[in-house]
Amino acid sequence: MRTPWSILALLWSAGQASAALPADIKAGDIVQVQLAQLHPTQAAIGYRQLDYKQHRYEAEPKKLFDDYCESMGQKGVDKFDSQSRLSQPSSFRCKAPVGSEPGPMKTAVIAPDNVLYLTDGHHTFSNFTDIAGLNTPVQVRITNDFRSLKTMSAFWQKMEAAHLVWLDTPSGKIQPDALPKELGRQHMQNDEYRSLVYFVRDIGFDKEQNPPPFLEFYWGKWLETQLPLKNFDLNNRSGYAKAIETIAEKMTSVPKDTVIAHSDSGALTADRLGARKKVNEKKLEKLVSDDGKLTWAFAQ
Repeated sequence: MRTPWSILALLWSAGQASAALPADIKAGDIVQVQLAQLHPTQAAIGYRQLDYKQHRYEAEPKKLFDDYCESMGQKGVDKFDSQSRLSQPSSFRCKAPVGSEPGPMKTAVIAPDNVLYLTDGHHTFSNFTDIAGLNTPVQVRITNDFRSLKTMSAFWQKMEAAHLVWLDTPSGKIQPDALPKELGRQHMQNDEYRSLVYFVRDIGFDKEQNPPPFLEFYWGKWLETQLPLKNFDLNNRSGYAKAIETIAEKMTSVPKDTVIAHSDSGALTADRLGARKKVNEKKLEKLVSDDGKLTWAFAQ
């Protein structure tokens, strides 16, 4: 019988401890830390997105180790076996040294309190947390060192100005001190719109190489004003598929100069957020097919 990931996570989390940060850490460095050392800069994630990945991982373990290695900038997994565990990187081998391909790596900043705040990768690392535990070692790329700021208040002002923190939640805007202290589904709120936007990617909108920060959240906030989710049954695959199709149609039909959100850098239009000219029907068919992401997301 297959052991559920949730049970494995409990086993592998036993006795977890948070190691100290390297004394000479600086912006531009790639450092190894435990997941427990990374504090979220958003309070919500999309649970259905997590479901998709976790169900894929259970059925295709190679996908899990591929994603882990890619997130470490190591191109993918080269060798693993039934005894391999994320919590023990020595139990498998990636294709390249850490940081060989830095693009997919997750990023963090250093705060004045000498704590690392994760600025990209909340879904990926939350899945790793739920599967392997908070003591799992990961590599992150440090983009900013804010330890020269005198207070945490100044830090959060800087983070908001740089669009490195998202304080909106399904239940309203929060203050920085209300952000969760740990990654993982049990510590973060579920944002249904955020999951839906994830699945609509490449169908209703395209994500360019250097997109605006929090692009999916901006789309989600706009959809919240346009499309009440009470109109859909999101608890089954067919109802969820209908919601995705409706969202894709709405994204592609809205005039491209429509302002979807405002940021400090100006208005973010539908065009700037990647709205497609028409729904990608082939990608939509693939999404809802028997081997598509949505089928995996609702797997039992």
